[in-house]
Amino acid sequence: MGDLSLLSLLPSVVVFGVAIVLFVLLVVWLRRRMARIRGRAAQTAPAVSGAPLRQSVEELERRAGIQLVQMDDAISEAQDELGFAIAEFGQAETRAFAEALETARKRSSEAFALKQRLDDAMPDTEQQRRDWSNRIVLLADSAVAAIAAQSSAFERRRRAETAAPAALDAAERAVEAQRVRIPLARTAITEAQARFAATAVQPVADGVDRAERLLDQALARLEEARASLTADPLAPVSRQVASAESDVRRAERLLDAGEHLDDTLAAAQDRLDDAVADSRRRLDEAARIRDAAPDPKHVAAITVAMTTLASAIAPGDEQPDPVRSTDAIASATTSLDAALAVARSASQRIEAARDALAGARRIAESHIATAAASIDGARGRVGVDARTRLAEARRQLDISRDEADPVAALDAARRAATAATDADALAMYDATLR
Repeated sequence: MGDLSLLSLLPSVVVFGVAIVLFVLLVVWLRRRMARIRGRAAQTAPAVSGAPLRQSVEELERRAGIQLVQMDDAISEAQDELGFAIAEFGQAETRAFAEALETARKRSSEAFALKQRLDDAMPDTEQQRRDWSNRIVLLADSAVAAIAAQSSAFERRRRAETAAPAALDAAERAVEAQRVRIPLARTAITEAQARFAATAVQPVADGVDRAERLLDQALARLEEARASLTADPLAPVSRQVASAESDVRRAERLLDAGEHLDDTLAAAQDRLDDAVADSRRRLDEAARIRDAAPDPKHVAAITVAMTTLASAIAPGDEQPDPVRSTDAIASATTSLDAALAVARSASQRIEAARDALAGARRIAESHIATAAASIDGARGRVGVDARTRLAEARRQLDISRDEADPVAALDAARRAATAATDADALAMYDATLR
């Protein structure tokens, strides 16, 4: 009987076992199918915005540099456009435009500070370079977007509220008003050439040549716009008119520099005279410190630095270049201060720094103005390096003004002058290549 019972249960056991095996096989098949589906989806999924999922650091840095140049140009052009918008619509109507431009400037300052960190001698990790480059791109994009929105709004309003023929007439009158200044600027340059070295005059003379080309370009834009209006009285020509107005504004600044060159160089000569007088006092003080210094190495270093400074302030036979001479004095003064630093007491260093601070700031301000004019005069041809150095010069000058310690403030002012000099040199180099 027992054997018969076991035999009667055997079919049920077999059926149950087969069911379990089939269930396991079904689960395995379903898991494999879902895995294949997920794999195909991952392979066909597009990258965000069509861009690669992960750019190299070098590609990111190149993109950041391009975005910085575009942002800097956009801010300069927006400044010009804001001036015209204020003249057309008033301060109250353009307040939002002014606020957007100020926001863009703040983002520009942060972006250039990050670019300076990427370019300095301090080693950075790959992640830092990636993060800073991404931040630069974000800041530049948002700055351009902020002012582009305002620019577009005023362009639409200008088309709606400004009669195109009247705007063209006004722009053509502005071109002619600036064109008649060219001979005056050239006369001022000729007079300056009789008194100052060619190195002091030539950059401004080149600027007057650029101004003439800008006015020719503006007139060509206006002639094209007038031809469009002749063919179609409702043709949208505001962009051409705005571009011509921007050319006129840039030419005006360059001609201002030409007409006022004699005054500018006279002011530079006054700064040079002050620097010479200050250097003579420093030489007297250095002689006293050198004579009291017990270490022969310190004596030798001070003597060499004094000789360099004495040569820098010695009058030359050739026509003066007050800007370069002031730079040479500033460099020699820095070397002398370094040689004296080990022999001076802390109180003496602070007092010496306090005496030199005002002059160092004036030199930095002068170099920043010169570099800014060089970049603005050749805006489309100047690359990111010159703009970065100019932004760094402005940042260092701000640090100098905020710094309570005279020694640290003096160091920052001198760094500002050096960065501005580099920016000017880079801008002139870019302008000759492009």
